[in-house]
Amino acid sequence: DYLLHILIYACMYSVLGMGFSMMWKNRLITCGHAGFFAIGGYTSALLVTKAGFSFWLALPTAGLASALFALIIFSAALRAGPLVFFGMTLVSSFIVMEVLGTVEYFGGWEGLMNIPRPKVGSFVFLSKRSYYYLVMGLLLLNILIFYALYNSRIGRAWTAIGSSVRLAEAQGINVYKYRLAASVIACFFAGVIGAFYAHYQNMLVPNTFSFLLSIYVQMFALIGGLGYFIAGPIVGAWVMVFLPE
Repeated sequence: DYLLHILIYACMYSVLGMGFSMMWKNRLITCGHAGFFAIGGYTSALLVTKAGFSFWLALPTAGLASALFALIIFSAALRAGPLVFFGMTLVSSFIVMEVLGTVEYFGGWEGLMNIPRPKVGSFVFLSKRSYYYLVMGLLLLNILIFYALYNSRIGRAWTAIGSSVRLAEAQGINVYKYRLAASVIACFFAGVIGAFYAHYQNMLVPNTFSFLLSIYVQMFALIGGLGYFIAGPIVGAWVMVFLPE
């Protein structure tokens, strides 16, 4: 159970690291990934506990909630440039944590407890092994989607932006549009894996989603290699999860 628990965290952090790498590919640095991770977790937890949603419906809805928040915040920040974008990611992360802690509806600083476990028919996810297979499935889905995006027209535009923003603009690439798409996609998957985290832990506490977690997400991509946009974050996350243990 202990080993499976570590493997589950390694898979979760791999998804977060891949989101950071997607932004890095577009010459963007985010320091607020923990905030979108939190939005996904709280959205799913509240939908299931207070609105009667099933976990399987709340999971993609949590991703959409994170993506929508990213769209609202970043649609203005990206027009002001990468430096303002970095500042907005940092500020938004602190705002999310403060709101979750101070608004009683979200559980306050004591957090949300007794979040229901996912289930399929009569089978309830209780064992570490069942959660491991679920998070591994989410990671594989994430890898396939990111691989498809990187090898599509969108991915080629991202590569051009990462090579030279001015040259990409000269070739007729709408840098703002492609950067916004990368940010929204990365935050969508952060929200999805946040929903998984909420139901796996069976509780949520605002302090879990601190600024330090966003720094760790950057380290996952950095240690694995910033030039490897899929394999790098996975290797970095597994090293950073297992090494302290």
